[in-house]
Amino acid sequence: MVFHYSSITCLFSVLFVTLWDFVKIQEMVYRLGLLNGVGLGLFLIGISIRMTAKRTLGKYYTCTLKVLPNHKLIKHGIYKHIRHPCYLAMILYSTGIPLIFSSLCGFLLTLLLIPCIFYRIRIEERMLIKKFGSEYLGYMKKSKRLVPYVY
Repeated sequence: MVFHYSSITCLFSVLFVTLWDFVKIQEMVYRLGLLNGVGLGLFLIGISIRMTAKRTLGKYYTCTLKVLPNHKLIKHGIYKHIRHPCYLAMILYSTGIPLIFSSLCGFLLTLLLIPCIFYRIRIEERMLIKKFGSEYLGYMKKSKRLVPYVY
């Protein structure tokens, strides 16, 4: 539960700092360039991945780390290849927002979110191993944490 609130706080901090940078430092002068296009792409891909992951999990999706009654391990759809697509999505759209607005301050703040996500992944995987045992360990061998075929 603590991570959920800290990640939301971090995300809103990124949004606030990005907006502040854009309004106060950049004086609301939008520079359309390659970096902004990359940011928009990351944002849209992140949102798409998050929507797909939430839809695939269905009733098992929660914002907090918990196992629901009669919980089943989801290993199909996007979860066939990566175990934590929602965290990948968060990294992508959180990185994309400051890039859209050319905010170095917001981008640097976003980098602080990434270690928090890796910490939560470790906690979540321990919880899932405890619940599903060898089924989850086997799933770990067949899938990657965040990036298909890489990590």
